[in-house]
Amino acid sequence: MMDPVFCHLARIRFFPFPMNKPGSAAVPTAVMKWFIFSLSTAVFVLPLWADPAWKGELTSPTLGNHPLPISSVVNLQVSWKGMIESGNLRIEFAPPNATKAGTYVVRASASSVGAAALLFPYQGSFWAELDPTTLRPILLDTVELDQKERVHTTVKYLTDRIETHEESKRLKTGVTKPHDHTFNFAPVFDIFSAMLHVRSQKLDDGDLIAIVVCPFSTPYILKVKVQAHEVHNGSKAIRLSIGMQKINRDTLELQDYKKLKKDATLWLSDDDERIPVEFRAAVFIGDVRATLVNPKNPAPALK
Repeated sequence: MMDPVFCHLARIRFFPFPMNKPGSAAVPTAVMKWFIFSLSTAVFVLPLWADPAWKGELTSPTLGNHPLPISSVVNLQVSWKGMIESGNLRIEFAPPNATKAGTYVVRASASSVGAAALLFPYQGSFWAELDPTTLRPILLDTVELDQKERVHTTVKYLTDRIETHEESKRLKTGVTKPHDHTFNFAPVFDIFSAMLHVRSQKLDDGDLIAIVVCPFSTPYILKVKVQAHEVHNGSKAIRLSIGMQKINRDTLELQDYKKLKKDATLWLSDDDERIPVEFRAAVFIGDVRATLVNPKNPAPALK
């Protein structure tokens, strides 16, 4: 599936010698003093060092001045090397027939098709609620289904942290396992608010945008660089490079995102809409592409 202080304590070996047992020698006083010092350091000092170095690389989370997207639908066809169709992705921005008061809604669905559906059957539905003023995430609710399990994930984006609740159900046995995670960092974007944040910026050649995203339970640093304004597939487009690194949600250490072999490339239409035109990524299974199939297709009218 699309992957506190206690952790600092766990990384320190407090007991280099066995603790007292009946009839055993007492733990040396020096060892006990070292234990007490280590514990107090971990509890009271380490939180003062909590800010990671990469935090200074992040750019402003403030929404840019580019016009907000109108109610619209983006349909993308997923393929392997642009030759073998393998999936469909549909994203609806502010759909008029799916609203919630006081929020900006993004709804999406994805599925594998053709030979890919036989080898790797997959269906996913996504519901995102964003703050209508800042377009920061409030809630993300997803359901994903493959040949082995059904996973329901709910992510709450709070002012100082995000909370993830995940329930995975094995289809063969019916056994359901809950998983809860907390990431003590803010602000954090979901994948849809990240898309809207990037498109809202000025996007001059050479501009760099760096934000923290957490689409499910794993947080990442997302780095987007404007490479060029050019013609792509016969239309004016903005070419962006997309790089990602995992963030250990407990230690805040950066880790390589091994599924992405190198920075991906995204083309946005160079107009007021700035919709995705094509996405290319070299991932662990090869060259994967997602290409726009319905330019400027409006959202369905409210029935």
